[in-house]
Amino acid sequence: MKIFQDPRWRSIVLLLATVALGCDRPPQASPENVRLIAALRTALSAENSEWLDQNEAVLEERHANGQLSAEEHREFQRIIAMAREGRWEEAEQRAIAFQEAQRPPRP
Repeated sequence: MKIFQDPRWRSIVLLLATVALGCDRPPQASPENVRLIAALRTALSAENSEWLDQNEAVLEERHANGQLSAEEHREFQRIIAMAREGRWEEAEQRAIAFQEAQRPPRP
């Protein structure tokens, strides 16, 4: 098709592909919340619903107190929802990706 030979269309397609691929990347957690990822991973690896509930309670409290951003909250809730659906391994993999996406704080 000739439309895709136009450099403007190729640029638009490349931009859309880049945005689509970047949308699933886990967010950065604040330094105070990074430890919560590790705690959640423990609950997930043990497939322990009680620990999952405890983690969720801490996360909700931090979110209500403004100590957990909306973006962080969404990511944690996404992971918790997977576990509640019985997708423990998938949830743990997402938590690992979340943890690995973290960069050290800048001085």
